[in-house]
Amino acid sequence: MSGNPFDSADEEPSASSDEILEGFLCPICRADLKSIDFLTQHFARQHAEEEDALKSVFKDIFTKAKKKILNNFEDERNRAVPPAATPSASATNAAGPNGAKASNARTQLNVYNNMFKQSAGAERSHFEYFQTVRNPRLERYASETNKLIIRLHRLLKDLPTDAVQRKQHEQLTVPWLDGSSVKLCPNCAKSFHIARRQHHCRLCGGIMCHDCSRFLQLENAMQLASLSTTRGEPLQQMQHQEYRAIRLCQHCLRLLDTRQDMHESRTCRPLMSQVYEEIRQLQKQVTPDLDMYLKIVNSLHEGESIFTIADSGALRGKIGQVAEKIDLRSKRILTIHSEPGSRDEALKKAIRLSCVQAIKERMLSLPPLPDEAYIRRIQERKRMETEQRILTEQRMAMEAYERNGSAAQSGVSLENRSFAQGSDLQSLNNWSAPQASATMSSVDDPLIEQINIIKGYIKQARQDLNFDVVETLELNLRELQREVYERQRQSSNSATTPQLDS
Repeated sequence: MSGNPFDSADEEPSASSDEILEGFLCPICRADLKSIDFLTQHFARQHAEEEDALKSVFKDIFTKAKKKILNNFEDERNRAVPPAATPSASATNAAGPNGAKASNARTQLNVYNNMFKQSAGAERSHFEYFQTVRNPRLERYASETNKLIIRLHRLLKDLPTDAVQRKQHEQLTVPWLDGSSVKLCPNCAKSFHIARRQHHCRLCGGIMCHDCSRFLQLENAMQLASLSTTRGEPLQQMQHQEYRAIRLCQHCLRLLDTRQDMHESRTCRPLMSQVYEEIRQLQKQVTPDLDMYLKIVNSLHEGESIFTIADSGALRGKIGQVAEKIDLRSKRILTIHSEPGSRDEALKKAIRLSCVQAIKERMLSLPPLPDEAYIRRIQERKRMETEQRILTEQRMAMEAYERNGSAAQSGVSLENRSFAQGSDLQSLNNWSAPQASATMSSVDDPLIEQINIIKGYIKQARQDLNFDVVETLELNLRELQREVYERQRQSSNSATTPQLDS
């Protein structure tokens, strides 16, 4: 037998060190007491007054162990330094054959001597070895999980609601192991008896006790099996809580939980990303409203009557509501927990700053609305300019007609011809069309009916703040009003022509 490993190589081995003793040994008399209780009683009876001797024994053991460890470190340091750079190399060689034998013995005890010596500062990649170990393991786990999901799909596809039929269906879907020869639970090693019954995993058929069983809720199982919730509605009507879950073993449940976590990590986004996406959607929605508001204000300043001050006020209120929503969501991002000084903290502050800047520059700096009196003056001036332009065109047409000498031949006076003046111009600028003639029924006229329909559409578009549609419908309405006016003028001309002929 070998000696005590803590004995020094320089000391002569004693007779007692030729044998290695094992067991519950007394540290003073070296007697084997066979158990911890006998050892405690023996030491209390025989060596109760020998505490100093016990301290010396343990002190001697720790001293030898410390010396052994320091010698091993010294040998490692000597081997790392080249022989030429070691000043005590000659002294070491002169120590004699006994010293060399002790050094070799310590070297053999060191397991690091058999490993590859790597030079200082060098790097070595173990990624390929890592992949060779990891990839087969991942493939095995993936194949096992896929098998479990296939079994789960078959199990839930036509799962009966009755308890007896359900048990038969589970045994037919996944064969259960025979428990006649299984006396202990494989997980907790507790014996089965009348109070601790055997249970089976519904996916692998393994045996376990009730304490080691795990339960998967039917809602989560339907989601993992990629089944629709409508198919599982009869299963939700089960009253007993245990029947609304599937009994599994720990291994199967761990594999399914891992697959669920992987799916959620790929599909679920952080809260900061979700709130920022909402902010981007609000900014995208408010951009057309900002452009339309500027267009409405410019239209009012130019004296056009397509839009009104109420339209611009309603649109400005909508823009203000969107600005409040963006401000609230940017403040919510600041409340999300993150480590101080981290990149998430800097990102939250940058998002908040950009939202505040966008609200100030784009939404709060909109031009103010003009006064109603100012708008009326502009519209009246524009109407008068239009009337003056029409009168000028009428006078020029009359002069040209007189130069050609066609007035005497036709016998028709230009004063009797109909032009758009006064009230007609006002009706064209506003919403109402000219009044139809007494001989024409407005109900039977399709143009009048179409004008009324478009007016209803315009009213609904104004309520929905859809001013792009309002603009298009207003232009269509004016085209119809002009067409009605042209028809009335033609009918009045045809009525005056027979009178002139007679």
